[in-house]
Amino acid sequence: MTAIAPAPVPAPAVDTDRRGSAIRWALAGLALVGAVAFALWAKGRIDRLDTATQATNPIIRWEYVFERDQTPGFLRERAVEHLKLTVVPVVLGLVISAALALIARKLRWALAPITVFAGFLYTIPSFALFAVLVTYTSNFTAAVTALTSYTLLILVRNIVAGLDAVPGHVLDAADGLGMSPMRRLVTVEVPLALPVIMTGIRVATVTTVGLVAVSSIIQLGGLGVLIFDGYQRSYTTLITLGTGLSVLLAIALDFTLDRLGKVLTPWSRRRAA
Repeated sequence: MTAIAPAPVPAPAVDTDRRGSAIRWALAGLALVGAVAFALWAKGRIDRLDTATQATNPIIRWEYVFERDQTPGFLRERAVEHLKLTVVPVVLGLVISAALALIARKLRWALAPITVFAGFLYTIPSFALFAVLVTYTSNFTAAVTALTSYTLLILVRNIVAGLDAVPGHVLDAADGLGMSPMRRLVTVEVPLALPVIMTGIRVATVTTVGLVAVSSIIQLGGLGVLIFDGYQRSYTTLITLGTGLSVLLAIALDFTLDRLGKVLTPWSRRRAA
């Protein structure tokens, strides 16, 4: 009589969502502990500040940040200017890129010339472009025009790639429902292409945050003013503040756009899960 081998016991399923949630909570806990530790250290350091310690730190002099009355207002003004010089060009670039992408989809032969032209604008040195534009327009208009031109290549390519990635059977279904081309674009194609488009917007935004600093050559520049001023005066405190705050602004904007993209495309999270 032949013995029947027992059926293999299936391995317990791994709850990936629970594991991912646990990892996120652990990272958040570590970040919180680190923030509390830094706050305690900073408080102790600030409480001991006096004019005699101003030259003890070659990287950043905390007296400039916490003891100088004009510093908070100056940093806030520079940060607002940096944010404005980032958001306005990205929004204008998105509008122009959307129009160019729709033209390229309607007339396929136009995609190559549009991409080449946007690539040409992207290769122009920013110092030269600012210098040329400021002779014909105001400082703010010159900065916005130059910064907008640098977003076109990134945004056009991502918008076209996102729209081209929409499955053909989805478009056929929309046509079968009697949708007009405009309605199909707005209600079907753009929502499905949004994850790719949002990626382009995030890249363009972070890139623009870095390029804004160059506009300090025309008396703008946001937080970049601190970097150039610190370099000219050999004052590393200004360089550290300008660089650190610019990085924090880029991270904050990228995180905000990432969250916004997930809110606007909840189906992409379910598909990834």
